[in-house]
Amino acid sequence: MPRRFIACRIASWVLLGLVAGLPAFAHAAATAQGVALGANAGCAAGDLDLTLTTVGATRESGQATNLAGTTLVTFEQATTLGTFSGTFSGYTIGPFAAQPAETLIGSYAYIGTTPPTAATTAEFFVYYNCSTRKVLLSCFGPYGTCPKTAQQAQAAIPIPTLDRAGLAAAALLLTLIALLTLRRQRA
Repeated sequence: MPRRFIACRIASWVLLGLVAGLPAFAHAAATAQGVALGANAGCAAGDLDLTLTTVGATRESGQATNLAGTTLVTFEQATTLGTFSGTFSGYTIGPFAAQPAETLIGSYAYIGTTPPTAATTAEFFVYYNCSTRKVLLSCFGPYGTCPKTAQQAQAAIPIPTLDRAGLAAAALLLTLIALLTLRRQRA
């Protein structure tokens, strides 16, 4: 037999062996593609709409926290999203004890494996005002990408505030700018 024929035959057997062994080498994978605040999210639930693709995902986890650092609800369990592609609407994070109006809540979820890794797990996070449902921060990506609590989200997007002296200085500065603008228009 020619050497070329033997080499092709060996390569075919090796390739067939690798393809047959693929299931043994397969790993769970979850890829996050988007996140939005779920229709039922508010001051007593932190539901999310997750856009993702999974193959062999086995576990999921979720939690909701408030800016005071309180964990409102947390869970870790087997997932029903083992092999999925699309948007899963109404991923339930809650219910939890109703929070006061205007409470800032961080709603977090991961789907993939436990313990989670960036290679096997997708994560999702939305930080929002529970009364207005205004989203202050949203994040999705491989595990390790997003904040997991409202406090971490707040630290990532500091909202500037002024004390009384700062507010007075800002008002004075705006008044001076307005006066200078009027003066230039007259000249």
